[in-house]
Formats: sequence, C-alpha cells, structure tokens
Amino acid sequence: MTKRELLADGMLLLTALIWGSAFAVVKNTLDSFPPAAIIAMRYAIAAILTGLVFRRHLRGITRADVLRGALVGVLLSLAYIIQTVGLQHTTAGKNAFLTTVYVLLVPFGCCVFFGQKLHGANLAAAGMMLLGIGLLSLDGESGGLNEGDVLTLICGVFFAAHIIAVERCQQRTDAYALIVLQFAFAAVFAAAYHLLFEGGSTLEFSAGSIGSLLYLAIFSTTLAMSLQNIGQSMAPASHAAILLSLESVFGVAFSCLLLGERVTFRMAAGFAVIFAALIVGERAPKTKADPAQRNAAG
Repeated sequence: MTKRELLADGMLLLTALIWGSAFAVVKNTLDSFPPAAIIAMRYAIAAILTGLVFRRHLRGITRADVLRGALVGVLLSLAYIIQTVGLQHTTAGKNAFLTTVYVLLVPFGCCVFFGQKLHGANLAAAGMMLLGIGLLSLDGESGGLNEGDVLTLICGVFFAAHIIAVERCQQRTDAYALIVLQFAFAAVFAAAYHLLFEGGSTLEFSAGSIGSLLYLAIFSTTLAMSLQNIGQSMAPASHAAILLSLESVFGVAFSCLLLGERVTFRMAAGFAVIFAALIVGERAPKTKADPAQRNAAG
C-alpha cells in the first residue's frame, strides 16, 4: 500500500469515527430543532468556514462546476434530512447501522451507470446485508422494522448516490471547490425544506443545543466531510464506501456510551452479519480511480 493510499484510508477512517459520534449528538439535538433546520444551520456554518479556508480554489469556477456542486449538495441534503427524520423514530444505534446499506449500493450503482465490473464478493455481501437487516427487523424487543428504519434505509440510497456523484464530479471539478459548493447548496435546499414543511416548528436555542449544533457543523460537517471528499479523490468510490461504513460501528458504540442504548442479542447478531458483509465486500477487487479523479485534489 502506497503512502497516498494510507493517507486516503486514514482520512476516510477518521471521517467514519467522527460521523459515528454524531448519531448520538443529532439524537439529542432533535429535542431543540426540527430535522431540516439542523441540516440547514450546520451546512451554512460549514459552507462559510470552508469558503474561507478554500477560497483560492473558488477562483475561476464555471457554471458547470456550480451545477455539479448543486447536484452533490442536493443529494447530500436529501440523505441527511431523511436520515434525521428517521432518527426521530428509531434508535441511534439502528440508524447508524442501517445507513450503511450504501456500502453495497455504491458498487451496484457504479456497475449500472458507469459499466464498472460487479464481482461475486459484491453479490455475497448483498445477501449477507439482507440477512443482517432481517435479523434487525425481526427483533421483537427493538420493535421490528419501523418507520424510522425504513427511512434510514432510503437515506442509504441517497448516500450511495452522493458518494458516486462525488467521485464522478471530482473528475471535472476541483475537489476543494466542490466541498464548498455542495455545503452551500445543501444549506439552501435544507432551508427551503424547513420553510415549506417545518414552518410551524420552534427553534429552541440554549447553551446545550448551540454546543451540539456547533459540534455537528465544525467536526461532523466541516472537518469530516472535507476529509471524506479529499480522501475520496484518492480512492475508488466502492473502497471509500467500505471504510466510511465503519461509522455504523462507532455509531453503536457512542450510542451505548452516551445514550445508554441497549443492544439485544438478536440485534447484535444482525450487526455482526452486517459487519461481516462489509468485510466480504472489501474483498472484492478494487477498480482503480480514474487518473483525472486521482489528480483532482492536487
């Protein structure tokens, strides 16, 4: 493994760790703000911060760059809104694990839309993932597959689309400029959603809610997603998805430590099968990143 690959993997693993801690923070923040309002505020702050840090990369951006940023930003915003709404109806631990369905959808999406070869390990991992989700859904103690779980699975589809879109858009748009643009468009879309569908909701600002919001904006969004985009510019989307999916492991750990959530035996078995599916998916031969993509962050 080259130094570049080690650096990319380190960035993606750190992203997964930070994201894993965010599930418990978001769960608590929902007591003060509605879902889309949280997304709008955290991405607005992130857009300002990254805009200041990466301002020289914004020079000379084209209309096509802006459109790519809009595409990636809307996909990102939809994924987080659906995930956050789902988190209102399920546990942070289950939300963390079910979100990682994107790890299997990414190679399938790359196969369907871009002709990348699909390997037997991908199919085996898909079957194992379905078994793991089945174990979770049949767990009577955790309430079965509820509305929040279904929404979480749907959000995984949008996260997969976002990961694929980032890989493709970075081939034509500077990776750092794309970070700023997607954050800005995610904030605008979430704000519009909030005004249209959450207009009657109240925003309860307190020291605790502001602190949680700043953690999400600075660490989970500005830092972690910048690391994701930069790390992904050095690695294929399918490989990045495997490493990012480890957020589910960290998510359950932090949910137990910070929220006191209890993992039942059947849920643990489901989690173990899902994690095994991720490992099997990792064994699939990796498609080399496009040369233009590998140079996007340079």
